Amino acid sequence: MQALRRTAASAVRKGRTAVSRQQRRYAHDEHHHAHSEPVNESMGLGFWIPIGSIPVFTGLYLVSRGDADAPSILTRIINKYTEATERYAERNALHVSMIERAGSDRALFANTRPQEHVNMRFPEIMNQGSPFNVPAGQVNNMEKVIEKFKKEANEDNERKLQALRDDNIKSEQPWERFPAPGPENQRWPSKGVGSV
Repeated sequence: MQALRRTAASAVRKGRTAVSRQQRRYAHDEHHHAHSEPVNESMGLGFWIPIGSIPVFTGLYLVSRGDADAPSILTRIINKYTEATERYAERNALHVSMIERAGSDRALFANTRPQEHVNMRFPEIMNQGSPFNVPAGQVNNMEKVIEKFKKEANEDNERKLQALRDDNIKSEQPWERFPAPGPENQRWPSKGVGSV
């Protein structure tokens, strides 16, 4: 029984909450007798902004209406910047097409096979070499190759002789300091490059 009483007493002690006392405050209106003077307050921004916005928006509306035959000022300003945007779009499209063309050229050159045919100035070099220790079947007949290069050299000499007969040698033509303007004398192609 004693244990039961002890448990009940401890439960009651734990069940009580500690009530904190507020300290007494002595601040109240009786000690302060001086009153502040009345202050003249203005209407403030909360009043003047809505009142001032009425004539501003009315004037903006009248300006934006315009005449029947001419567009309004705001429409002209918007059109001015729209034209600039269209001009920039055209310029960007031109640059994109140039870059695409350059990329396709680069891909073309990167993916092509190198030239396998090489013109030789001295075809007899193919026949020079040691005639000893050559395995059977390794020596090719070079007569056709030599004939081909002789034929090309004769055609080239004939072309040069014909130019000499016609007095059309490029190195002996008069030199023009400033060639006549024309599409064949342009240094850079004028096909849209740098144009706006």
